[in-house]
Amino acid sequence: MFGQLIGGNDLLPPSPPPSGPGTPAGIWQRQVAVGIDLVIAVLVVLVPLIAFDRILNATVGDGGADVWRLVAVLWLVAFVLTYSPISTCRWGRALGKRVMGLKVVRLGSDSRIGYGRALIRHVVNVGIGLVPVIIIKNVIAISMDANQQGMHDRLAHSAVVRTR
Repeated sequence: MFGQLIGGNDLLPPSPPPSGPGTPAGIWQRQVAVGIDLVIAVLVVLVPLIAFDRILNATVGDGGADVWRLVAVLWLVAFVLTYSPISTCRWGRALGKRVMGLKVVRLGSDSRIGYGRALIRHVVNVGIGLVPVIIIKNVIAISMDANQQGMHDRLAHSAVVRTR
């Protein structure tokens, strides 16, 4: 045992992860990309709903609460089903990943994933985001995995890689 410690590489720091195009994206790059997409989501979802609320209150008054709820739910569902999944299957990334120089690919290749896999990936990721304990588990999974895959990536057979 002591021979291994003295003569071996056990005490050396781990080598840095590979970097450059096609290598797995790091957790911090991914988190910043998610933050950018969350800002976009808040703006795209809330600004039209606030405007609709103002119009509805001015014309109908308090009687339009049920209409507002229905429109809010439909608008939110439409956004969840379109922004990230369509961006991911069409261009390999949403705006946050583009800014950070990342893209989503099929595991083991450089090709984009289809809408079905992108939708599964996004819906699972939204679900993970609703439960703090699962968020922590997912961040740990991404950090520890050789391909830097989270639960949503494993389910969609995808990986997030660097483009630069």
